[in-house]
Parts: sequence; structure tokens; C-alpha cells
Amino acid sequence: MATKILTAEQVRKALYLESDADTEELEELSLIASSFIEEKTGHDFGADNPIEPLATQLAKMYIRQIYFGATAYNRDYEYSLGIEGLIVDLQNIAKEKSATT
Repeated sequence: MATKILTAEQVRKALYLESDADTEELEELSLIASSFIEEKTGHDFGADNPIEPLATQLAKMYIRQIYFGATAYNRDYEYSLGIEGLIVDLQNIAKEKSATT
């Protein structure tokens, strides 16, 4: 199981939510994004110290995509190209990390 890349507070800020947002939902979104990234890259970036900034950015983009794009296409929250590009970058970083361990 993936280690969360983002805290609930980081998720709340990424989604522009009020401070009283449901913490359980925020934690779940963080876990979903972290699992997605681990599945795509083969590496648990949440377990790294420090966490790779590109992984943090991808997690934010992914949760925005699923949160805001859940009901219909919204070009303001269309992150598909950026997500795909970051996945490739993180796959390369994951390969480098596995080669050095």
C-alpha cells in the first residue's frame, strides 16, 4: 500500500477548500493519488524523505482532475497532458532510484 504523498492539509489547499473540509475525504484523496503514482511508476514516492517535488505536483494535479472533473469535462481542470508528462518523468526517477539501491 502506498504511503501518502500529500497531507490532508495539502489536499485541502490544492482543492481550494475551506478549513472545515472533511478530513477523511481529504486523506482518501491523498491515498488514491499516492496509489495511482505508485502503480504508474513502480515506486512509493510517499516513503521518500524528502518527497520528490514532481510527485507532489502530480498528486495535486491528479486529485484536482478527479475532484473537479468528476461530473463533466471542464477545461479549467483538464490536467491529462501534464499528468502524463509527469508520470514519464517520475518513471525515469523511479528507475534511477532502483538502480542506486
